[in-house]
Parts: sequence; structure tokens; C-alpha cells
Amino acid sequence: MIRVISYKDIPKHSDLLFSHFQLRHREFIHRQNYAVRSLDGMEFDQYDTLASNYLVYSEDGRTVQGCSRLTPIKFGCMLEDQFPDLVDDKTIFARSDIWEGTRFCIDNRLPPDKRRDISRHIAAAYIEFGLHQGAKAIIGLMPTLILRSVFERTGICLERLGSAQMVGEHSRIQAAAIPIKMEQLERVRAVTGLGEVIPFPHDERDLQVA
Repeated sequence: MIRVISYKDIPKHSDLLFSHFQLRHREFIHRQNYAVRSLDGMEFDQYDTLASNYLVYSEDGRTVQGCSRLTPIKFGCMLEDQFPDLVDDKTIFARSDIWEGTRFCIDNRLPPDKRRDISRHIAAAYIEFGLHQGAKAIIGLMPTLILRSVFERTGICLERLGSAQMVGEHSRIQAAAIPIKMEQLERVRAVTGLGEVIPFPHDERDLQVA
């Protein structure tokens, strides 16, 4: 299942939070050779802040098999700071109702069918979380192949923010926005067959229509 971890949840879910940093270390440093910070087998960067929320997929409540980081861009935006040339209309960075999704990864040691299932859960969680927060869009950058295979095949309609470019070893990286709307969630659930993927507390289940 998907759990959302913020700074408020660290005392209760420290095992999941640290497992998530360890997964990032394996996927981004060991497997993809990212030149980023690490400590004691955990990967982190300057965008891991008190404003960050972490979507983590775990079946045992201790070991994270997939994750992503979501942060309001007013508290820091990797796309704006590091890759502004990927965005044509930079006025989007001035908006207070936009979040950024980063550090999306799934344990590559898992079977393909399992990885596909986890990616669908995280993609659906983007929409559920965005609706819950009242966000208008979640932005980020990814290889174009992942934009299509993870998000669009899950039923999510994307808005490209600029043309694809070569970044590092990746030949086609593109910035995109996910408009957060109830019809997006309805479409994702129709395509994937998933129900609610984030178990928000009972009194927090009312999703905000964007």
C-alpha cells in the first residue's frame, strides 16, 4: 500500500523513511551512478526538506519497494534550479498551487509485473495526494519513455512543459505537468482497476475538486 510520510510522521514511520532513503541510494547511486550525496547507504539532497512529503509503497510496513518525493515548489524546485531550459513558460514557477514530484523510483530487483503494479499505485497516489492538498498540478522531469509508460498508460493526461532534451546519459528527458483534477483520478481508476491507494485518516478523505 501507499503511505504518505511528512515530518510529522517521522516518529511513527522512521523505518519506512530510512528504507526509502536506502532504496534511493540503490537505484540512483548504485544502479544509475548519480553523483549525489549519500550517508550510511542513504541518498539525500537539498530538496529533502520539512516541506517534503514522501509517497512510499510497502507491503510489510518496514521495507519500501517504491517511492517518490512531493514538495510545494515555493519551498524549493529542482526543475527551476537545475533544469530551467526544459520549461518554456517559466511563469509556472511563480505559482503557489504547484507541487513538484521528484525521486520517483521502484526497486529494480523486483519482477517486471510487480514493478508495473507499484508504478501504477504511485501514479494514482500523485492524483489522490494532489487532490487532498488542493494542488492544481504536479510538475517534474523524466525520460519520455517513463512519462508514457508510467503515467500516460495509467490513464493520466500530461501537459508537456517543453521539448525533450539530452540530459547526462539520457537522450530524451522532458518536463511535464500533471493537472490535478477529479476526472484524472476517475480515469486512472477505470484504466487500472485500482481503488483508493492512500489510506488517509477517515476525517481527511474528502478530496478537493480542482
